[in-house]
Amino acid sequence: MSFRWAVPERSVDHPSFPTLPVEIYLEILERLAPLGQKLSLEQTKTLTRFAGACKLFCHIALPRIYERVDLVGRVYHKHDDLSARREASWFTRISAREDLVLWAVKCVKECNLRGVVLPSNNSSAVSVFAERYTSIFRHTINMRRLTFTNCLIENEHWRAMMTLGALEELCIYHCVFTEAPQTTQPNHPVKISVPSVEFYRDDDDNTDDNASVAAEKLDLGRLRSLKTDVGFAELLNWPQDCILEQLHVSRINYSNPEHQAVLKPILRQTGQRVAELMLVFSDHIFLPDFGSHLRDIIPDNSQNLRSFTLVVDAITREHVEAREMSSLVCRYIGFSPTMERLVVTSPIALSVPAWWRGTALGRRFTPSQPLSSDHVQDITLKIILPVFPEINYVEIYRTALRLEGCSWAKVRAT
Repeated sequence: MSFRWAVPERSVDHPSFPTLPVEIYLEILERLAPLGQKLSLEQTKTLTRFAGACKLFCHIALPRIYERVDLVGRVYHKHDDLSARREASWFTRISAREDLVLWAVKCVKECNLRGVVLPSNNSSAVSVFAERYTSIFRHTINMRRLTFTNCLIENEHWRAMMTLGALEELCIYHCVFTEAPQTTQPNHPVKISVPSVEFYRDDDDNTDDNASVAAEKLDLGRLRSLKTDVGFAELLNWPQDCILEQLHVSRINYSNPEHQAVLKPILRQTGQRVAELMLVFSDHIFLPDFGSHLRDIIPDNSQNLRSFTLVVDAITREHVEAREMSSLVCRYIGFSPTMERLVVTSPIALSVPAWWRGTALGRRFTPSQPLSSDHVQDITLKIILPVFPEINYVEIYRTALRLEGCSWAKVRAT
């Protein structure tokens, strides 16, 4: 999805195209807007003025300007605050099939929609939203990443997403869905086929009705990366020839017997090819026998793991010492000889005032300081390395070591 500057070639119709060597144009644009960085407001304005100078500059700059588009609420944003009138004008020009606008839409590689949740009784507004935004999707044939955050996703959106053949990443955060569409057109895709999916619900949303709409529309046969919560992962019907390589499962409540019952079948169905596994536990009680819980959820068919990340809550972090936790992890995932990266961590808590840390309750719930590098190296050499001889990165409670040559060096935690 990385952008590359390009200059149109000289043609008969434009004999002065270009008048300078290609390298000069590329150097100018690289200084105006370095590649790999999101455009700032000032950079967007500068490139817009640059694009308006002539056709050549327009063809050079427009793909960079429209590489990423944000649609916030019911107002279109292109890294600045554009009015609703300009939003309507933009959609109108798309509907009118103006050549320049259609070409700009084809340059979109990433589209982010945020905060588009409309009242259920405002059916006209819902229709306008679905019609306008899906009209973009029909022309974004080169879109690679699509993100919905706090949005109402209508049937029209599902149908439009199914036609995005170049889509590589679909991210859905805290959204509301209508009933899944029933496609009756012949030769029309009935599921969204995309290699990477991120799907997260609100923390207080424990219902499956909403998430089941999205679960029904995903084609798991092509899915290689999934980041989601345990409730949504349970709704997916995994094929026997699953090719999943990266799996992140969050919101695992180890005081909830249902999570323990469903997590192991999920990992068993997906574990044969998974190389990167992350499990995030989010509870606020201490589980005395955490080792048994870990043993009961990790299947022994996850033998291709190269990276394993275990995130525990702060209370478990305080009760299970780093050496003991490392021993538990090695004991119950030691069947994976290809392990190269091992992380055991807990969420970084917000800073707390000194007076709170001095109280009995504060001493109990304030996270400990990061471990010393010597301590982590001792754990690595004595506990982890004998089990995982291919290990080259170890991170324990925010202290990280990387194997460089024949020695372990402290690096910044990821």
